[in-house]
This record gives sequence, C-alpha cells and structure tokens, in this order.
Amino acid sequence: MNKNQPVVFLSHGAGPSFYLDDERYSSLKQLDKNSEAASFLRNLLRNAHIAKPEAILVISAHWEEKVATVNVAVNHSLYYDYGGFPPETYKLQWPVKGAPGVAAEVKSMLEARGIRCAEETSRGLDHGVFVPLKLVFPEADIPVTQLSLLSNMSVADHLAIGEALGELASKGVLIVGSGFATHKGGNLDAPTPQWVLNFRKWLHDALFSERYSGVERKAKFLACEMEETEVNKAHPSLEHFLPILMCSAAAGYRPGRLLYSEFVMSSLLNEHYIFPIQ
Repeated sequence: MNKNQPVVFLSHGAGPSFYLDDERYSSLKQLDKNSEAASFLRNLLRNAHIAKPEAILVISAHWEEKVATVNVAVNHSLYYDYGGFPPETYKLQWPVKGAPGVAAEVKSMLEARGIRCAEETSRGLDHGVFVPLKLVFPEADIPVTQLSLLSNMSVADHLAIGEALGELASKGVLIVGSGFATHKGGNLDAPTPQWVLNFRKWLHDALFSERYSGVERKAKFLACEMEETEVNKAHPSLEHFLPILMCSAAAGYRPGRLLYSEFVMSSLLNEHYIFPIQ
C-alpha cells in the first residue's frame, strides 16, 4: 500500500468560529459553522483526495518557543487559547491520542540537521490544531503531535525545519501547517484593498508556479520581506505565514495547488493549499 501523504496548509478560522452560528454572531459570517468554509473542511479528505493518514503532525501559528519543541504526550488536553467567545466554546472536546513515536522521529530528524529540539508533555493542543481538525477528523481516531514555531520568526530557520520533516510524509504522516493566508482583517462590507490582491498574486506565484526550480522557490521565500510582496501588510507578524512556507519546504519546494480561496472581512484571505511530495 502506498503510504505517501501530501503536505497541507489550512487557514484555521477565527478562534472557535466554525462552531458558532452567524445568526447570533454576525461578525463571524463566512467563518461560522454553516459556512462554505466549514463545509469544505468537513469534506477535506474527499475534496483533496487525501487518504486517511496513519498520524498527523501539526505546525500551528499559535505555539512559539525559543527552540523547536515537539509534543510527546500520549494523551492530549485542549488549550482554549482564545478570548471573548461564548462559554460553550471552552467546552469543545476532541479526545485525540498523541503520537509519541512520530514526535520522536521529528526530534531525531531535526537533530540530524543540527536543529535543537526540546520535548513538551503538558501543553494542550491549541485552537490552530483542534478547531480545523475536529471538522476534518471528527472521530478523533488519528494520533496527533504538534511542533512549535521558533519565536525568532526567522524565515530561513523555519524553512530548514520544514526541509527536515519531508520524509515523514512518505511514512503515512499527514503534515499540516495551520495559520492564515493573510492575518489582517478589515470591515465586513468594505471592498478588498489592492495591497491584499497584490500579496495574493505574489503568494500564488511563489507557491504554485511550475516555472521555478526548488532552489528558485526557496530563494523567493527567503527574499519575501525585502521584495515588493506586501507581506508586511498581510502579516504584521509572521506566525500565521511561516507554516505556509514550512509546508512548501517539507514537500521539497514542489509546486503546490490551491484547494480553497475566499476573502473574509475584506482583507482576511482564507485559503487552503496542498503540496505533493512526488
């Protein structure tokens, strides 16, 4: 049986928005439980033709450490790292098991590249993990581990981590980057500003164009903060952007493919991408 998994990036919604009704919370329209966005995630495996993985590794925008840190827990709690939402959203459950064996492989892969990797046992899975994946895997029957970002927000360092992880996909592990294609929303009824259209054009070209070699694609990522890409408007800080780049790196900088695209609140770009590993 072919165990190969792709690498996937998911925009993970606004806090627990996918579990709320937009009739009660109108500001969450397009990211609520009845939205097309939520429906797409519920049907992600079918929509993207992804076979059920043996385990999942998530790199979420919502966990940063000074050194790369992997969650080696056997059992997970959930970390409700959002505020101002109704009480029921702090009672969401997703009783998924940990994947300590995969976590050990992650640590070994990183250290083989000279990248320090610490272990974590008590931190719960944050909303960048459970909010989207509870929709994708509601049975909570696939073991999950999570890897942190680095607090230094270095593009080069995060690409190196992504490159080190690619072999996992050939072992049946679904690598999921979780963030947002842009992380700066505007007004619900405002027109989409030109800067975000410019950024989307640059991003799609960088991620999907087949005219770039892997070396050239990596170079575009490394230069993104110095070129006229609008990345600093789209991402005032890079934590929601870096998982996108890490997914491309984990897939060997092969051209990706757009799965879903929608503007929310004029400039919040809700997109999902898939990257083949061969």
